[in-house]
Amino acid sequence: MIDTRPAATSCSSVSVGGWLPYPDPVPHPALGGRPVTHVAGPLWLGLRAMLLGLDPAAAEHDPTAGACDVLRLLALAARPAPAGGYLTDPVADLGHRPVRLRPDGAGGLLADQP
Repeated sequence: MIDTRPAATSCSSVSVGGWLPYPDPVPHPALGGRPVTHVAGPLWLGLRAMLLGLDPAAAEHDPTAGACDVLRLLALAARPAPAGGYLTDPVADLGHRPVRLRPDGAGGLLADQP
């Protein structure tokens, strides 16, 4: 199988795009038991901003774990997408855009926004 996962980028490149390895390797039951492997930089920043609004104490204590929790919550509402992968309803705190979870080519999913 050809590895089609995006190249990992450093945290400094998040603001200009790029992909970050997702630090929570546990499979998501709502996503067919598949793990999320990478998150688009702009989406990661949006998840962290959502966490700040939902739980400021968690955002201060462990923003990475909290952002993972936010993505897990969003994944619970995801449904299979016609083109493969999964899609959430539009999320107001993410610019009224859905979260798209598409196959990464190696059995996991990439999280981004269309």
